[in-house]
Amino acid sequence: MNSATQPLPAAQSSAQRQPGHIEVRKMDFSFSDVNEMDWYRGNPFLTAFIAVLSGTFPPGEQMFIESVRHFKDQVTDPQLLEDIKDFTRQEAHHTNQHKLANEKLEALGWRAQAIERRVEKAIALLNAKRSKRERLAATVCLEHITAIIAEYVLTHPKQMEGMHPSIRNMMVWHAIEEIEHKSVAFDVYMSTGGSRKMLKRIMRAIAVLFPTLTFARTIYLLFAARRMPSWAQFKEGMQMLFGKDGMITSIKAPFKDFYREDFHPEDHDNRELIEKWKKEIAEYQV
Repeated sequence: MNSATQPLPAAQSSAQRQPGHIEVRKMDFSFSDVNEMDWYRGNPFLTAFIAVLSGTFPPGEQMFIESVRHFKDQVTDPQLLEDIKDFTRQEAHHTNQHKLANEKLEALGWRAQAIERRVEKAIALLNAKRSKRERLAATVCLEHITAIIAEYVLTHPKQMEGMHPSIRNMMVWHAIEEIEHKSVAFDVYMSTGGSRKMLKRIMRAIAVLFPTLTFARTIYLLFAARRMPSWAQFKEGMQMLFGKDGMITSIKAPFKDFYREDFHPEDHDNRELIEKWKKEIAEYQV
């Protein structure tokens, strides 16, 4: 976890935070000027990896919205009810922007919309076997993963160097809002009778499935686009993920925090990142 973050009381809930901490922003990122196929450092592996994430987000975030809404009627905390509304609106905007990005990626030759369809089918299959409580638990787990990746994005700006500005700024905006609403699903889950035992069980499965499927889908996109990276490009991608300052390497510690009995997403206050980075995306806000 970033050294600048400060621990907060583990029991802090949405009711103890200031109203308005989740800002719903309507954005307009122009993807019309994304014309090069390998728009991330000229590296097809890195480009395909981000394209997979973009393809995953629309169906994933729809699942998040639905799983939280299932328990809305059981929530009594007025502030948390407001947070649910803002969480839903933020996630809906994320879905819309990534769908627009995916249309552009598809036009360039990256089958991001095919990833959307595959993820939709996978979610439908899993949901058929899960209870509503388990779906919400899965959302809590994935929200933790996205929040710590968001912190990584905002604390390692060099990793975004060489990414097309439109996509880079969309990723910054998405990261900011993931940090803002990182505790909403957790607070809904815990306040409506969720157990940490279930969270840990589902996180263990997701910790294997999510990276495995993301990597497999990245390879699928590369084959579908007939865009095989060179050994040097593949090595650069592995360094970005597993190197000293790589994403997987850097999120290991905050990921493990999830298994503490007293864990709460607001244990680490990284809201200074929001203030630092929101100026970068102000010109895209409408």
